[in-house]
Amino acid sequence: MNTKILASALLAAAGLVAAPAFAGGGVNASGEVGYVPPVAAASSGGLSREAVRNEFLQAQRNHQLPSTGEGADAGYVASAGRSTLTREQVQGEYLTAQQNHQLAPRGEGADVGYRPSTSTLTREAVHAEAVRALRAGDLPGGEV
Repeated sequence: MNTKILASALLAAAGLVAAPAFAGGGVNASGEVGYVPPVAAASSGGLSREAVRNEFLQAQRNHQLPSTGEGADAGYVASAGRSTLTREQVQGEYLTAQQNHQLAPRGEGADVGYRPSTSTLTREAVHAEAVRALRAGDLPGGEV
């Protein structure tokens, strides 16, 4: 009797462990659920290894390779050539945009759903309104 129960339990456990292998994309080897790794494009087979290497080196010398690394694809636009602006001009444009509050927020996840604000209120005015609403009981609670 005990051997039948033990055999059934062992069979059930083996089935639960093996199930993701037959799911066809359930759990990736990296452990991420639902992640489908990119598939390399099929090659035409017309170029030799040396020809591909030479093309890569030529593109690298001409700065035509796409940017790589974390966040490389977030809003990246390849430029056709080198910038004609000086360092001082770029810094001046940045400072002007900063003073006019035209810079996008920074940090992880800051670009998700970002829309520039059209408010004409200052930060102090918004804070004062939040304090007033909290004291009047219009807000359920929290820190201001």
